[in-house]
Amino acid sequence: MNLFDNRNRRAFTLVELLVVIAIIGILIGMLLPAVQSVREAARRTSCSNKMRQLGLGVLNYESAFGEFPVNQVGPGLSDGNGDCQSGYYSWLVPILPYVEQTNVYDSIRHDINNGSNCTYWMEADHPNAAAANTLIDTFLCPSDFVVHETQEFMGPANMAPDNYAANAGWPAFSTGINGERETPGKFNGIIPLVHPSESVSWHDSTVRIGDVFDGTSNTALISERLVQNGQTIDEVESYDNRLLSFHLTSPETLGDMATGINPVDSHSHAFESGHIGRAWISGFALTAPTYTHVGTPNTPIGHFSTTQSDGDHVVTPSSRHAGGVNMVSVDGSIRFVTDSINRETWWKLGARDDGQIISE
Repeated sequence: MNLFDNRNRRAFTLVELLVVIAIIGILIGMLLPAVQSVREAARRTSCSNKMRQLGLGVLNYESAFGEFPVNQVGPGLSDGNGDCQSGYYSWLVPILPYVEQTNVYDSIRHDINNGSNCTYWMEADHPNAAAANTLIDTFLCPSDFVVHETQEFMGPANMAPDNYAANAGWPAFSTGINGERETPGKFNGIIPLVHPSESVSWHDSTVRIGDVFDGTSNTALISERLVQNGQTIDEVESYDNRLLSFHLTSPETLGDMATGINPVDSHSHAFESGHIGRAWISGFALTAPTYTHVGTPNTPIGHFSTTQSDGDHVVTPSSRHAGGVNMVSVDGSIRFVTDSINRETWWKLGARDDGQIISE
């Protein structure tokens, strides 16, 4: 018999080929979620490591200066005594040297307004445009696929975004957990809300580690916050429901306030929703350099009519991680807070001095 005679060799039929292709497709379908899960786990770990570095930077700053950095700093108008409502630098700017970004810090002109003409808007010829445009890896969570395109909302300098916000406690107009708190309530978070050019009665210019009466492990310092990537008003309104900011009007308990942030009881504003996370350098309240403990993680945002001037932006932590957000406590430890966390536990984590015991 001729060993090279192929007449009796059986070839694949079309049906068999299709079956093989189908099996391969099924295997790929089974493996792909596992691969994606591994990748997201790596991104989440990277995110928490960056937050740990950021938390340690804040703690080292507090150790060096005896107080935590405030939400916004800067000269205001040219004489330093104007009524500028924006144009300030965020709390991330003073801690730059403590997160290995001394070169960026030294390149910033701290004696001039952050924005142009005493606004949050920055022109391309601003002396700090290059620094503002610098993407800082430590400030970005790899799970949030951020687009570095902020010109339409922040100005031609195209300021670089960030994913992390500092704990501002409870809103001034919250009456607390059970309605026991007078309003406006004194600031009870960690990164103080101040207005460099005017006095706001409920603000607190100085918070020290010794002011955290509820315990450093029981009080939040920093959490995650998604970045708004919409490039038009329509895109902002349809981008991500968690970044929609709903209008709040009256003093309420934390529970009533959290429940009222929805499209049935209120309405969202594109302007208050459009700037979130757009600029790490900016202390402008609507870029959300701080967040509050009202709604549990990954629920929508709220704002008052005075949000822009006093910093009382009811921002909720959010992330692309499945089921929750990373949070740094004042002691520098990291924990993953689930979306289903008990609401009272969440509220207590936000207040440094409410005197209530946390039981998870």
